[in-house]
Amino acid sequence: MSTEIAIGIVETRGVVALSAGVEAMIKTADVQCVAIERVTSGYLAAAVRGSLAAVRQAVASGEAAIQQHGELRSSQIYPKPDPATVALLEAPEAARIREVMAALKGGG
Repeated sequence: MSTEIAIGIVETRGVVALSAGVEAMIKTADVQCVAIERVTSGYLAAAVRGSLAAVRQAVASGEAAIQQHGELRSSQIYPKPDPATVALLEAPEAARIREVMAALKGGG
């Protein structure tokens, strides 16, 4: 079994849809939410990290939840991201997002 890290990203319109998508992703699979970014006015993206199988499952669940609550704009899975790509998600803001998501996951 491979322990390669994968990254999955979902992009949506609106906070409610993104919140539903992130919650579904972290509850459905063993992934960590590593970033939430505002793309443009009204559009937001969230990234999760974990094993490839977990990321695939998480993104599928996130897509379904987003479509129930709003508009899914796009999603993508990166099976073996380049270390430079992974480093982009290690910004100080991403650390704060991980803290908040850990608190939410532990409280539910």
